Amino acid sequence: MITDNNGSYFDPNGLLIESGTTVRFVNSSGSHSTTAYHPDNDDTPLRIPEDATAWDSGVYTNAEETFEHTFDVEGVYDYYCTPHAMLGMVGRIVVGTPQDGPGTEPPADLPPAAKESLPSIDTILEKEVVKGP
Repeated sequence: MITDNNGSYFDPNGLLIESGTTVRFVNSSGSHSTTAYHPDNDDTPLRIPEDATAWDSGVYTNAEETFEHTFDVEGVYDYYCTPHAMLGMVGRIVVGTPQDGPGTEPPADLPPAAKESLPSIDTILEKEVVKGP
């Protein structure tokens, strides 16, 4: 989670992992969160697998603060930074083989900058890691 001359962003903002992998989010600079698109979080749309556990780190303000989440359900997970989602600070994690689910549908219900910033599922499957910005 970074704020610099390029703006505020996740790096990487696209990632392919296996089921059961724990991802560590590190606040490198700025004030950021990692928050799943899920109705339990700020009444946002569901953009993670229906059987998956939602997460919300809360906002971190100190460099090197970390948050970890384990991804146990295959599918597509879209997430955002609470203070910067409107500016396009979003990310996508693909776990295993993408299944039908909310994250596989076009993100019509997200802010314009968020829609533009999400890497495509195909790009993540091809590259495995998509660097931001």
